[in-house]
Amino acid sequence: MADTIPGGSAGSAREAQAAVYWMGGDPRWQPASTEGPLTRTVHADVCIVGGGFSGLWAAYWIKRLAPDAKVVLLEREFCGSGASGRNGGWVNGWEDSIGTLVSRFGAESAKWLLEASIAGTDAMRAVVAEGGIDCDLAFEGALIAALSYAQLDGLRGLPVAAEAIGRGDLIRELSAEEAQEACGSPRAVGGLLLTKAGSVQPALFVQGLRRLAVEAGVLVYEASPMTTLRRSHPAVVETPAGSVVADQVVLTCGPWLAGLRELRRTLFIIPSHVVASAPAAEALDGLGWRHGRPFADSRTSVHYGQRTGDDRLVFGRGGGRLGYAGRIIPSHFHDPAEITGIVADLHKLLPATSGLPIEWAWGGPVERTQHGSPWVGSLGSHGNVHYGTGYSGNGVCPTQLIGRTLASMALGLDDEYASSPLVSAPPSCLPPEPARSLGARAVRAAINRCEEQADKGLQPDRVSRLVSRGLDFSMPKMPKGLRLPGTSCCERRAD
Repeated sequence: MADTIPGGSAGSAREAQAAVYWMGGDPRWQPASTEGPLTRTVHADVCIVGGGFSGLWAAYWIKRLAPDAKVVLLEREFCGSGASGRNGGWVNGWEDSIGTLVSRFGAESAKWLLEASIAGTDAMRAVVAEGGIDCDLAFEGALIAALSYAQLDGLRGLPVAAEAIGRGDLIRELSAEEAQEACGSPRAVGGLLLTKAGSVQPALFVQGLRRLAVEAGVLVYEASPMTTLRRSHPAVVETPAGSVVADQVVLTCGPWLAGLRELRRTLFIIPSHVVASAPAAEALDGLGWRHGRPFADSRTSVHYGQRTGDDRLVFGRGGGRLGYAGRIIPSHFHDPAEITGIVADLHKLLPATSGLPIEWAWGGPVERTQHGSPWVGSLGSHGNVHYGTGYSGNGVCPTQLIGRTLASMALGLDDEYASSPLVSAPPSCLPPEPARSLGARAVRAAINRCEEQADKGLQPDRVSRLVSRGLDFSMPKMPKGLRLPGTSCCERRAD
């Protein structure tokens, strides 16, 4: 029997199932037939660890580029059980991060990255069409609503930055009236429409990608977590009952990559929690919510949502308890206090939803970087273990680009993807524990205070403004050979 969450009125989280709607409530999603866990030693050209969007896209592109390559994919639970099957279903490139891209990489590289990320939407359309994937993929633009004048000020630079690199068509400014009509919030004072963006039922898209990978000849072993990674040549990936000996290894484990020593101080893990209402087509029509046009505000702890194919309102918020030293903890998957807060936020932002029954509630861990964008790198002295990480809450579409990049690296191609600006060493390093956790909590609290004060039309206090800037604080990288105490079971080295 499913857990329930205590609540109050019909519009609260009362009787909401503590489970992921995308998988538990959509009858189109079914557990895939599988070979089961790996129980022997197999050899492969490429071993992919992680069966979410990144790993499945990497498998897809490897088989497209090198059809004869033997590819084995290992998944710790089942494909899509992580962030890929738990997210809010936003589909967009990096239109809303143009300023960050320009500041980090320069205008020319930023434009290449922007175009490559937008191309991911075309790749999704093509795969859905060629594979006959039923996943409610639709593109009606994505709404970013400014729910205060402080949020509006923060959005005004995006159209200017897009115009400066010749892609002003990607973003359209909305008046207060247009934003209110589009999202149903009387608090909206303006907003932006990302014209090439849309939404998807993410678990069904994972299901479709998995099917295409298997049809292309990829061997998929679920319930097969990596327990040991030997950075040898060939590399060896061990599971509880078997192992893969592979010329190349691709790690696409999402937040679980924070368990590797080389990446432990580059990522911090935060949860994002989501609720789903009962079907309510008339109510969503009244709010102005369309299929294929997701919603978000512009807070750091962003609120986001979409209208599902069966006319439910899905609404979520980033933030929650941090795991010490990048650990993933149970409350990342379900936190009743976070769910209660999200429902309260929903009613505050959209008062018309106050009587809407909430039927589903779930969460999941997300890896976050200081700079807010992913990168691709390699581990070990042999250069045959590659990884992609750091999506920071925007991964549904960018995983296509990361998967394509990982495919080029695993196949040893000398192309624009393997040499893209995303291929680098970890771009920043977090402080060691306990300073890392203590500092992260202080920074998050300061950001929340600043945003709450700004939303009320107040000038954030000086101390909160100062502490909130700690999000950009980075330590020098550790010297080669220096290790922090504590080694996970998957870190045995054989260089």
